[in-house]
Amino acid sequence: MTSPLATLVVDNLSPFTPDILACLDKLGTTYVYRKYSEVTQDDLTTKCKRVILSGRRRNDQAINAANSQIVRHCHDNDVPLLGICYGAEIIALTLGGSIRRMPSHLHGQIEITATSPNPLVPAEKDSRISVYESHGFCIARLPEGFVRLAGSKYCEYEIFAHKTKKIYGTQFHPEKSGPDGLDLLEKFTRI
Repeated sequence: MTSPLATLVVDNLSPFTPDILACLDKLGTTYVYRKYSEVTQDDLTTKCKRVILSGRRRNDQAINAANSQIVRHCHDNDVPLLGICYGAEIIALTLGGSIRRMPSHLHGQIEITATSPNPLVPAEKDSRISVYESHGFCIARLPEGFVRLAGSKYCEYEIFAHKTKKIYGTQFHPEKSGPDGLDLLEKFTRI
């Protein structure tokens, strides 16, 4: 689906990108799909209102460089941005945060807890949602200007956001997280 002011979905060769597209289809959200290497300036400046960065399967410097440029563009131009898994990690790394290798790969459904009211999960502090995780790294330190919105016993920063900009990261995969994940994606697409 494409139309003016769509959601740009950046595919970082994640096996879950089709699930992101299926969620957006289910929500009736218009989107522009691009592989990381195919994103144009026109996509970022005139075609799209917001950006979703997918996860990725492998470490690749070309993917990192392309995504860092997108993150900087969104940050500098106040474009709403949602980074999923790797997408969240590259937001943190690009803007001055850090990541760390986990003791073992986390894979499967877990519960996370909202630490403060926020626009992506239920409004109450300490609300719990069920999410799907698949990663071997997690965010160790947030960049300056970002706050924690949700955490788990595995990762301190399951959801984070910029204090004043509409930039969000999820360490988990909302596109694989059932109703809670679909709700989060819907809330982002309404920002």
